[in-house]
Amino acid sequence: MGYKKLDEIMELLSDELDGFNKSLEKLEGLTKNMDNIEIKPDTSQIDYLLKEHLDTEKAKSSRLQESILIIGKQISRARLVPKTQLWVHYSIWSISLVIIGYLAFRVSRIDHIQQKAFLEGRQQVISDLKGYFERYPGHYESYQKWIKEKNSAPNQE
Repeated sequence: MGYKKLDEIMELLSDELDGFNKSLEKLEGLTKNMDNIEIKPDTSQIDYLLKEHLDTEKAKSSRLQESILIIGKQISRARLVPKTQLWVHYSIWSISLVIIGYLAFRVSRIDHIQQKAFLEGRQQVISDLKGYFERYPGHYESYQKWIKEKNSAPNQE
């Protein structure tokens, strides 16, 4: 019984070896065919694609340079402040200068105004005192005495 199985296994192994040998022969035939085939490397399509890409990039770069030049010219011609804003600014400055000049003139005349106000106030006080003393003649007499005493007293400083 043991020999039967061993015979079967041997038969199977010999069949497998025959199949393996046939596969090896096929492989040898294919490798001989491959050795006869010559492959030439062709990079012409890659070269064409690279050249085309380079041309498009050059075109883009030149358009970008033109745009930068145009923007540079526009910036150099652009004003920082619009004309109307400048006119408003100058108008405000000139009006401020006129107001400052007028106020300086008024302040320079302040002594004259103070003198005028002092004289007007003095006249007002004198007229008010005249009316008061006319109503109360006794007070006027006591005022006259006080003035005499004040003037006769020596100056004590």
